[in-house]
Amino acid sequence: MFKPKSIIKSLKHQELDLSQEFNLLCWNVAKLTLKSSYKEFVDSLIHEHKLDILLLQEVKKHLSHEIELQDYSYVLSPNIETKKHIFGVLSAFKTSCHSERSLLSKKQELRYATHKTSLITYHKISNEQTLLIANLHAINFVKSSDFKHELDELHVGIKNHQGAMIVAGDFNTWSAKRVSYLREFSSSLELKQVDFKNEKDIKRVFSNTLDYIFYRGVELVSSIVVDSKKISDHNPIIAKFKL
Repeated sequence: MFKPKSIIKSLKHQELDLSQEFNLLCWNVAKLTLKSSYKEFVDSLIHEHKLDILLLQEVKKHLSHEIELQDYSYVLSPNIETKKHIFGVLSAFKTSCHSERSLLSKKQELRYATHKTSLITYHKISNEQTLLIANLHAINFVKSSDFKHELDELHVGIKNHQGAMIVAGDFNTWSAKRVSYLREFSSSLELKQVDFKNEKDIKRVFSNTLDYIFYRGVELVSSIVVDSKKISDHNPIIAKFKL
C-alpha cells in the first residue's frame, strides 16, 4: 500500500446552485463500489429518493477507470492507494463545487496501517452564501485521545466557516468516550443531529451508533434509514433538507 497522492475529481455542474430542497445520502459502502449488486442498489436509491448529494465512505476505484455514478459531479479523497486501486471518501453532487480540501489523519490505524481522511467541499447556495459539507470516515483502532485529536483537526479546518454546514460520515463511535468527544465536537460547531425513527437499523457496535448526519443553517424536512439488503454491513441514511 502507498500513501495516496492527490484528490481525484470530476466537476460537471459548475453553473448550478443547490436546489431549495435537497436529499442527501450518507453510506459506508465497505469497498463494494465495483460490485454489480452495489451499482444496481445505489441506482435504485438515486431513482427512488431523488438524491442530490451522496456522501460515501470506503469507496473503491480502479486507478485506470472512471467512477460509474450516473450524472454526478464528484470529489474523491483517498486514504489508501495500491498498484491498481484507490480507496477513500467520495462526495458526489448535482451542484457547483467551488473548492475542496482533504484532511489526511496524522495517526495511522494500528500504528503502521492506514490513514483515514476527511473531505471538505464548498457549494454555492445563494449570491453570498456557501454550504460547507464535510464527509469523513473517522480513524479506528487507536486510543480515544487520538480519535479526539483527529476530530480537533477537522474542527480547526471548518470552524471559521460562516453559515450553513453539514458534517456526516462513519464516525466509528463504538465507545462511550468516542461518543462523548463527538458530542463536544458537534456542540462546539452548533450542529444539530439528524434523528431517525428507525435508528435501530443504523450500524451499531457495543450499542453505539457509528453513522451520523449533523447540520446547521438548513432546515431538516425528513430522514430515513434504508435497508441495504446486506450489500454493506452499514445501512444508508438519508436526510431531506430545505435551504
